[in-house]
Amino acid sequence: MTPTDLVVIDTCIWVPFFNRPQSAEKTAVDALLDEDRAAILGPILTEILQGFRRKDQADWVASVLRGLHCLEITWDDWRAAAELGRHLAGQGHRLPLTDLIVAVVALRLDAGVYTSDPHFNLIPHLKRLSPG
Repeated sequence: MTPTDLVVIDTCIWVPFFNRPQSAEKTAVDALLDEDRAAILGPILTEILQGFRRKDQADWVASVLRGLHCLEITWDDWRAAAELGRHLAGQGHRLPLTDLIVAVVALRLDAGVYTSDPHFNLIPHLKRLSPG
């Protein structure tokens, strides 16, 4: 498995994965899990787990996500995210920090990003997968 085979699954995809068993997102993520291609970053994990009211639910989800490839964020990634954020802000687009860091890590590794978030359309050369 090389990093180029990995797909970072964004927070907006995990919501239907856990809540809508018949969704296109669930089907696609199941395939990525079966192929051992699913990846996550710490900020995405945090966003997902914050969404659960009960600790036992969050703990169960954390145990499910523990098996994913957890991608490390480097010093250079944080700097690249800041640069990308400044560049996009100069074009009138302010992106959330999580989106910026997901994008730069995926670009560094040449990994894909599975998302329905239109912010990622603003980032050139990003391999983006969309639901459906």
